[in-house]
Amino acid sequence: MEDLSYLSCPNPAQLRYKSINEVLHERTMEFPDKEIVIQRLVGGGRRSLTYRELLNRSTGVAKYLISRGIMPGDSVAIIGPNSIEWIIGEFAIFLTGAVAVPINKTSESVPEKIKLLKASQSKAVLFDPESDEELMSEMDASFNSDEDKLDVLLLQKSALSFLPSLNDVTITTNETSIVLPRIQPESSAMIYTTSGSTGVPKMVEMTHLAIVNASYIAFLGTGGDRPSAKCYNDGLFTWIGGSPIFSILNGNARVFADIAIGLKKEKLMAVWNIIISEQCTNAIFFPHTVLDLIENQDAILKKGYKMYAIATGGQMINKHLSEVCGKLTENLFLEYGSTEAGIVSFTELKLGTDVGYVGPLFPGYEVKVIGDNDDTLTRGHLGEILIKSLFMLKSYRNAYKLNEECFTDGGWFRTGDIGIITMEGRLFVKGKSTDVIKRGGVTVLVSHVETAMIELPEVREIVVLAVPDVRLFEEICACVVLEVDSNITEVELDRKCRMTLGDNVLGSAPSYLLRFDVFPRLRNGKSDKVLIKKLAMERLKLD
Repeated sequence: MEDLSYLSCPNPAQLRYKSINEVLHERTMEFPDKEIVIQRLVGGGRRSLTYRELLNRSTGVAKYLISRGIMPGDSVAIIGPNSIEWIIGEFAIFLTGAVAVPINKTSESVPEKIKLLKASQSKAVLFDPESDEELMSEMDASFNSDEDKLDVLLLQKSALSFLPSLNDVTITTNETSIVLPRIQPESSAMIYTTSGSTGVPKMVEMTHLAIVNASYIAFLGTGGDRPSAKCYNDGLFTWIGGSPIFSILNGNARVFADIAIGLKKEKLMAVWNIIISEQCTNAIFFPHTVLDLIENQDAILKKGYKMYAIATGGQMINKHLSEVCGKLTENLFLEYGSTEAGIVSFTELKLGTDVGYVGPLFPGYEVKVIGDNDDTLTRGHLGEILIKSLFMLKSYRNAYKLNEECFTDGGWFRTGDIGIITMEGRLFVKGKSTDVIKRGGVTVLVSHVETAMIELPEVREIVVLAVPDVRLFEEICACVVLEVDSNITEVELDRKCRMTLGDNVLGSAPSYLLRFDVFPRLRNGKSDKVLIKKLAMERLKLD
C-alpha cells in the first residue's frame, strides 16, 4: 500500500508553559547587562539596549498604559519605523497583558491604517510620525474623532505634536504601586498583519505560548542553524521575519539599521561596513539583497570579511544566489513559512539544490498534501499543502468566514500553497493554489513558468501574472528584471522560454514579456505584485 503524503517532526523539547513576559524576566536575570539590540543610525551613530534597560523602560511605559485604562486582552497598535523605542513600546504592551498590533508606517495608506485600527479594536496607539507632517495631521484627526478617540503615546518626541512621548512618561507614586498582571500563556500576544502582496492584508493572531515555544526561534533570531550568533537583520519589525521578539527571547544580539540604510541598493556597502564593525556572523536578507551582494562582490571581497550564514526566503529564489557561498558567507539558508504558520522548514541552498525543495521540517510541525476532496493524497501527487503546529496562528482576528475557509477538521491550516511530497519523503513547494492561469482550455501554474524562467542565466527576477484577453479570457504576462550584464533581446528570451515551456497555445510560454529595470517593492522587501500588475496593464494598454 502506497504511503500517504504526510510528514511530521516530533518536538523533543519540553513545552515551556510561559508568557513572553516571563522569558524576558528570565533573560534579564541571567544576562542583565548583555547588549541585546543595536540600532545603527544614518549619520554613523549607534544606540543599544541591554536586557536590564529593556525591562526597566518597558515596565515604566506598561504602568503608564495601565494607568490610562489598558487592560489584559485589549489591543494596542504600534505604528512607526524600526527603532529602539518601538522595541520598548512593544514589550510594554506585552507587560500590560494587552495584544500588540504592529502596523506598517508607510506601506499602508492612512485610510488603511485607520481601517486596521478599527478592525483590531485598538484602545491605544504608540506612534512615531518621524518628520512626516501630513501623516501626523491626518492621523491626529483620526485619533481625536469623537467616534474613535484613542489614547496616543508618541514613540519619540515630535515637534509636530504636543502629544506625550515615551521620554515624557514619568511614574507617579500611585502608578509605581501598579502591579503588572500575570499573563496566561494561552493569551493572545500579537496580531501580525500579512504583507499585502496580494492587496488584502489579514490579521494573524498569535499566542504567548506559540511564540515562546516556536522551534524556529533560534533560526529567526540568528539567521542560521546555530543556537546563538550576532545577527544583522533590517527587516521591518511589523513582519514576522523582522520581528525583534525572536532574538530577544533567544538571547542573541540583533543589529538593525535605519530603513534609509537597510533596504536601499545604493547603501549596500554601508550595510556591509555595519556588519563588519559589529562583527555580525549571520544575517537575514531578502533575495534581492543577496543578488545585490553578488553584483557588488568584488568590492565586498576587498573588505576581507566573510560571514558564517545568510538566511533568505519569502519569494521565488534564483539558484544563482548560491554564488555568495564560500565567498561572502560560508552558508546560505532558504526558509519556508508564512506569517500564519511561522517558519516551517529550511534548507541549505547550494548550486545543485533542487528547485522547490524546502528542506526538513522544524520540530513540532506536521504537513500533509490533500486533493480536491480534502483527502490526503498518496505520495508523488500534487495537491494543497496543509500544516498543523502549536506554533502557528491561533486564528484570524474577527474573521469568522476566513477562519472557516482556512481551517479544516483536526486543526489543520490551509497554507494556500501547492506542492508534493515525494516517495522519499521530501517536501517541494510549487506555488500558490490561487496562482493558476486558465488560458483558453489550458491550465497553467504560475510557479511552473516562474521556476523555468528563473533558471535562465539572463533572468535576475521574475513575476508572472494573468492579464485579461478578449478571446481566451486570460493570458500570461511575464515581467522580468534581467541581469545587469545581459544583452538578450525580447525575441531571444521568447525563444528560450518556448524551448522550455512549449508554445503559447498548448504550452505554458508567456504571450507577453515585459522588461523592468527594477520591481516596485513592499516595505518588507517582497515584490509588489499588485502594483506590478497595474503597471503591466498600463504598458499593454489593457483595461
